[in-house]
Amino acid sequence: MYGWTGNLLRVNLTDRTSSIESSEKYFDYIGGKGMANRIMYDEVPAGTEPTAPENKIVIAVGPNTASSAPTSGRITLSTLSPFTKFNAIVDAHMGGDTGLQMKTAGYDAVIIEGEADAPVYIYVEDDKVEIRDASALWGKLTGETTAAITKETTPGVNVVSIGPAGENLVNLSCVMTGIAHCGGGGIGKIFGSKKLKAIAFHGTKAVEVADPKKLKALNDYVMNDLIGSNNNHVVPSVPQSWSEYDAPRSRWTGQPGLTWGAAEGGPIDTGESPPGQPTRVGFRCMKSVFDHGPIAEKYTVKMTGCAMCPIRCYASVNIPFMKERYGISGSHANTCLGNRGMANLVTNFVDVEDEGDGALAGRIYGATMNDEYGLWDNYGEMLATLNYFMKDDYKLMKQILTEEEFNAIDWSKRESGDLTFIKDMIECLIDPNHSMYNLAQGAYYVDEKYHDILGDDYLHSQALGLWGPLGGKRHHGNESNAQVGLLTNIIYNRDGMCHTIVNVTGSGLPYELQKHLLEDLFGEGCLDRPQAYTPMNEAKAKFAKFGIMRQVLHDSMTLCNWVWPMTFSPRRERNYQGDLSVEAQYMSAITGQDWTEESLDFATERCIQLHRAMTILQAGTVDMRKEHDAVSEFIFEMDPDKTPFEEGTVKLDREDWEVALDMFYREFGWDEKTGAPTRATLEKFGLTDIADELAAKGLMPA
Repeated sequence: MYGWTGNLLRVNLTDRTSSIESSEKYFDYIGGKGMANRIMYDEVPAGTEPTAPENKIVIAVGPNTASSAPTSGRITLSTLSPFTKFNAIVDAHMGGDTGLQMKTAGYDAVIIEGEADAPVYIYVEDDKVEIRDASALWGKLTGETTAAITKETTPGVNVVSIGPAGENLVNLSCVMTGIAHCGGGGIGKIFGSKKLKAIAFHGTKAVEVADPKKLKALNDYVMNDLIGSNNNHVVPSVPQSWSEYDAPRSRWTGQPGLTWGAAEGGPIDTGESPPGQPTRVGFRCMKSVFDHGPIAEKYTVKMTGCAMCPIRCYASVNIPFMKERYGISGSHANTCLGNRGMANLVTNFVDVEDEGDGALAGRIYGATMNDEYGLWDNYGEMLATLNYFMKDDYKLMKQILTEEEFNAIDWSKRESGDLTFIKDMIECLIDPNHSMYNLAQGAYYVDEKYHDILGDDYLHSQALGLWGPLGGKRHHGNESNAQVGLLTNIIYNRDGMCHTIVNVTGSGLPYELQKHLLEDLFGEGCLDRPQAYTPMNEAKAKFAKFGIMRQVLHDSMTLCNWVWPMTFSPRRERNYQGDLSVEAQYMSAITGQDWTEESLDFATERCIQLHRAMTILQAGTVDMRKEHDAVSEFIFEMDPDKTPFEEGTVKLDREDWEVALDMFYREFGWDEKTGAPTRATLEKFGLTDIADELAAKGLMPA
């Protein structure tokens, strides 16, 4: 068997047993997200509570995982959401080495079911599966847990663990993979409810591919001709000798004179890394400076990242003065919002040695605390909620805390720049006996708890920035090609996790060139100038569908959606045109099956239709348009001095948005009135059993 291992590992925590089954019946769902969602549908009945023993955690990889395909180190964790409305199916994603280790241990998916009667961790080493006592680890931080399990198992093991936040059943808790990759957002509580402290994977088996020569040729092609930097930005951020274009916000930040300033043995210049030099691709993404500003150069040890990834978007920094000042090592590796953590709880940063190092220290301290306690920021929602409650001289905070709780917090630390304020707040947030614990349950549940004092403003406020009142954070929404970006958000039952569109709009290429290349794919009018958007049209609906399709494909194969798809190329001689057939070529070379773009799109859309139907079953409503896809009011009310379609805003028009939903639903074969899949659509994708269940429960559109 090529690509897939053919094995599914089932671990029952209630009776502490494990078994191996065939995974072959799930191959129609590709792997990763698709496979995990189908297993959840088959085994977890609609209406199950997230923390019930009957809920399961499915961890899945795809055919690409451990194949050597660039950026194929991702992994999907599927379960029922504890943090958004309806508690519907959610997928969390992680990088690091977990996918590699799980796949080389011999498994396409791991199903965790039941509930232990005391803390445990699961140790998987190839065919050996053990459920070990974790009583001594319960209460420990994630770094301590990883170190302890590594010491008592084997060097090179990958540890996925929760911290005290997950143990205390905080909705916004995550799992950590290793000590540098925060992932599994919102899944920590499900681990905690099962008394599962950690899973440790160590694999030594080979992963067989059908055509190694073709796979190597594809890798060479991608690395030489197609791949850019983080978010597949294909032009550098500053002018370089080889480049026709540059763009200041490109994540291709490596450049002559910009160094890994704290590298072992002395600074290393990131230099130029033009196309055709694959061994220098890892110098393109100087993410520490992108995330933290120029001061980060001094403290950057290297850029690191996930298994099989040449981009290296994780900034590994070391700030020596933090150990003496704050009692932590000052060494940290993360990216994007994981790098910023809870730093902005502090309103004033105090520089120590150089201008700007106070803010950098704040970010590293906040990120370290989040990671160690296993607290998840929900793409910045938790920080936004805390700041919302602290505004106007802590007006709302005073209403929800007891007088004793409020007075016990040293609020002066916030203004003075004492970073330990962040730790103080986190310890309150994860304490079930503290009133602030309620603020870490996700925006939807915060609103449900405190609606009497919040009114209708909180969930719909621009300060909070949700895509909709479901409780998911806007993530590359209407700021990414207006209607197109926001349409990619509404598919999810959490934050909009799709990077496909922003990878295109943020590529750095001139608008006219982007427009020319994209209109060949999706039709005239699919791409607007930034903050100069036009009314909805069919081409935009096709572009939005493409965004969702490729994201789901990448989470199923697996590939990193922060880099893929290869819509554009950094090569001038290609006229910057990418290659969207590469995913299908990889599937063919790896599995030995004849995959085309069309057949891969069909399999991907099957996964999307499944996810939509599962959401309807868990929500108990067919009216997805009204009950699920409604978006936040601020999206129509932002920039009050401007009107929709006016230059300088991405404020949407209400009537135009309804047109956008109609067109988007048509693209997926969904009923326009409700946004639910029709029977004909479900049957087209081989989901007749699901159509029958929806019909039996009165959840099929008329």
